[in-house]
Amino acid sequence: MGTKIALAALAMLIAALPLHPVRAADQSPELKAVIDGAKKEGALTLSYAENILGGTQGSRVARDGIKKMFGVALDVNFTPGPSFAPMASKVYTEMQAGEKATTDLYYGTAVQIYPYIDRGLFRKIDWVKLYPDRIKPAFAEEEGRALRVVTALQGVLYNKRVAPEFGKVVMMDDLLKPEYKGKLFTTPYLAGFDVLVADGVWGFQKTSDYIGKLSAQIGGLAPCAATDRIAAGEIPALAIDCAGAEQNLPRYRDVLAHVIVHDAAARRYNYVCVPENAKHPDAAILMALYLSSPEGQKAVPYDLFGVDLDDYPETRTHARVTALEKQGVKFEDVTIAWWGSHKNIDGDLKKLIAQIQRH
Repeated sequence: MGTKIALAALAMLIAALPLHPVRAADQSPELKAVIDGAKKEGALTLSYAENILGGTQGSRVARDGIKKMFGVALDVNFTPGPSFAPMASKVYTEMQAGEKATTDLYYGTAVQIYPYIDRGLFRKIDWVKLYPDRIKPAFAEEEGRALRVVTALQGVLYNKRVAPEFGKVVMMDDLLKPEYKGKLFTTPYLAGFDVLVADGVWGFQKTSDYIGKLSAQIGGLAPCAATDRIAAGEIPALAIDCAGAEQNLPRYRDVLAHVIVHDAAARRYNYVCVPENAKHPDAAILMALYLSSPEGQKAVPYDLFGVDLDDYPETRTHARVTALEKQGVKFEDVTIAWWGSHKNIDGDLKKLIAQIQRH
């Protein structure tokens, strides 16, 4: 308990600190070159789903944070865009056509990024050299092509007023208990089960057997975007959800809760990447650096998205992961390299999706 209190106090202290600009004397030659380049660019073009990183509001917060942190005033233009995979495809198509990217900063997970690692879509950036006191080598994957900014913790998202009993769920088999029948929904694309079906985790046969039992248990299928339906009580619980974030947002905090299922625990890293064909690459780098700062982590990922990066010790996600690890929970870390090493996932998951959609 003392550790939890100390972590919470540290997080509150850091959140209360003002955002200190990076002084010219503290700038490495590499960072100074990026700052100078961003000043010349004068703008930043962003496009991803409105619910990612706070969407429109998050882009404004980042704009102000970049100005305070680096002294660079940018004209930030945000346009709501498609989900991760379609956006990656769009930016890649633009690069092949010799066009500038729709977004200067791409946001996605290992699932969407891995296919483009060897296609030259994303720039190699020495993030550690740009922010050595903060970014560690492990955070910048694939030679700096992808920088971790968020840790998604999937589990059971439930309405704690309508179905508080889901707070007792510990293991995946708990979801098959009679008292949950008809109250539990899952996604039509089986979010989270891609990790379980991987060789070396549950594997195909065990996951398929479980899906067969789950099919008889669920009340229906619903996407992760059905948060308002969960909050309204129409859907008592969703398992497995996509991010473990919504319950932390102010508008849902009083009605939604979330539990990590111990034998399906995974840390799914979310990344930002700078496309090779970005129109304002230096401005995009500054936004990524701001999002990595203590102030940026709180102001954008956590306050507006509901989750931050557990690699940073002051974050709330770090506190949550640490508490669970002390209980003996072991997380599967879904990095880009991890995803690339499990070639069976795509084909096996498609079979499972067909299985659950026959429900």
